[in-house]
Amino acid sequence: MGVVDETRQVLQDFLAPELREMRAQIAVVGKRLDLIEEASRIRHENVIQRLEFIQQSFALDKRLSAIEADKRQSA
Repeated sequence: MGVVDETRQVLQDFLAPELREMRAQIAVVGKRLDLIEEASRIRHENVIQRLEFIQQSFALDKRLSAIEADKRQSA
């Protein structure tokens, strides 16, 4: 069992630091993705608010109702 234990120890000595480094890098990437996701969510909400404002400023429902009423009166 000496060879097996030695091999296991060598693998742990080599892989453990590499795995820790990879985990740290993955954590950093995960944090960056979270920040990007949050920024995208905020931008999306801003775009939705702008579109709603534009829609309200056009007052399309009122204009369509007025056009329909004019058509009825002229017919």
